[in-house]
Amino acid sequence: MQKGYLTKGLYPQELLSHPMFIEIDGWMAKLRFSACHFIPNHPKCGCLHGHTYAISVRLEGEQVGEFIIDFEMVKGIINRICDRLDHRVLIAEKDRRLRIGRDEEVSIEIIESKKRYVLPAEDVVFLPTGSVSAEDLCKYFTAEVAKALRSNGADNIKKIQVRVDEGIGQGAGCESGI
Repeated sequence: MQKGYLTKGLYPQELLSHPMFIEIDGWMAKLRFSACHFIPNHPKCGCLHGHTYAISVRLEGEQVGEFIIDFEMVKGIINRICDRLDHRVLIAEKDRRLRIGRDEEVSIEIIESKKRYVLPAEDVVFLPTGSVSAEDLCKYFTAEVAKALRSNGADNIKKIQVRVDEGIGQGAGCESGI
């Protein structure tokens, strides 16, 4: 890099053409929610249990003006999703291992093990997923964040990476083009 670029506010062309990214750590930025779930027929996770989840995100794109994207917009999107799931029982409505009845209360029967849960409908959030594993929650968050970014006109964002942690130190991540 030639001397003077940074002091004059000028950047070399090769720096301008590289993809840039922002990252938000869900633990540090308090992008968290607590929820209950179960993984049917799993030896340990087959019982109702809960986690405190943290959602971290990395967005890659072109800088427009001063920013790639405003951190507060991204945190707002993630917080709205987290708020919908917080202190709820998460059920994968596409899980073929479940027989689900919906009325004023929700009944869930795990077909193979014959377990049955009956829960107040307001305590349950149905997700359009085949499971409520960290992996499928990650796909859900990625799709929801991508949809929100598109509807907010973030056309400069080209790639999104989301990580869903089930507690500190373990999680699942995925990447998607927008």
